[in-house]
Amino acid sequence: MIEEKDYKSTEQEALAEEQREREWQETWGKDINLYLAKIDGLLAEGSSESRMKIKDMFGDREFFEHYKQVDAFAIMFVIMSIYELEDARGVSPTILEQADTVEGLLDVFFQFKMILYRLDFNVGRETRAEFLSFLKEHSVSTNWMGVMLTTSVLRPLTMALKLEKIFDDEGLQQLWLSILLFLQEYLPGNYRVTARIAAIYRENGQTVAAEGYQKRIPEIPDELQAQKELVFECQELLWKMQYKEAGADRSIVKFIKQQEADNALWEFVLEHCVVQEKEYYLRMAELLLDAEEAEKAEIALKRSLQSAPGDEITLCLLAEVAVKSGNIDNALAYLSQIENPSELAVKFQKTCMELKERRQYG
Repeated sequence: MIEEKDYKSTEQEALAEEQREREWQETWGKDINLYLAKIDGLLAEGSSESRMKIKDMFGDREFFEHYKQVDAFAIMFVIMSIYELEDARGVSPTILEQADTVEGLLDVFFQFKMILYRLDFNVGRETRAEFLSFLKEHSVSTNWMGVMLTTSVLRPLTMALKLEKIFDDEGLQQLWLSILLFLQEYLPGNYRVTARIAAIYRENGQTVAAEGYQKRIPEIPDELQAQKELVFECQELLWKMQYKEAGADRSIVKFIKQQEADNALWEFVLEHCVVQEKEYYLRMAELLLDAEEAEKAEIALKRSLQSAPGDEITLCLLAEVAVKSGNIDNALAYLSQIENPSELAVKFQKTCMELKERRQYG
């Protein structure tokens, strides 16, 4: 039940908001169409000088602060951020040359956003062709693509990987490299992506840049060199799980099952995994135990223990794995590392000691 004071407070807030809206309309709102018409005129002029005037308008933070809640101005601000990046690189034609009115620019922007949405969620059979056609028709720059991935796409990682494959398949080398660099900057840690960037720079004779990227990948031991592609594939799944890609955790278990990945490979990728949260490794261990991959689960739990020494949950799970493998001494050794054991941990330790005694005395 809403109390009277809460109702009055809500009513006062609503009245205050109404007053703020009224004041905004009287001071700033009345000039919206004036400013939009001014931008339309500058776009229609189509010169570099007119585009710089639009840039200066949106570069005025005080001006934008007054209109940021207006959809047309908010989207134009994103468009201008794309234009600034393109202008700095000397891109031609720029995004501002895709239409000669604000309405036209917003329409082009919205079209691209919807195409990316359909591409991301596999909506429509012709979406890929529509996407490639849009790129060509509107001369989409790498800057434009990058900003869309950071501002207008619901699943940047999924979308970026999909675009990487499309650009590679279509031989769109500049866009392909831009997506790889996007992944490297915004979602770092994927060995395969880093290795591809290094290879591209190496092929182009940019050996220093190539070496810089290559150094970001841990040196793969000689005994795993023959499984290099599997190392990259497994590590990419861990990378996806790091960025909370839906289903990545179960894909790791599927990979281990299907590829019959050996312990050395699994230990290597986990040893060099940058994630520090114990929950990340506990989730892996849980799924691996369910899949009856006890050895792989134990490796994941030991990595969890490195992130959280003395963690009771991790140590109890390690003890449980040890008991199931018949190694009671190891189970007791794990349990002894718990500094302030819970009642359940104490009971587990007692059970292990009793089990050990029964085995000793038959």
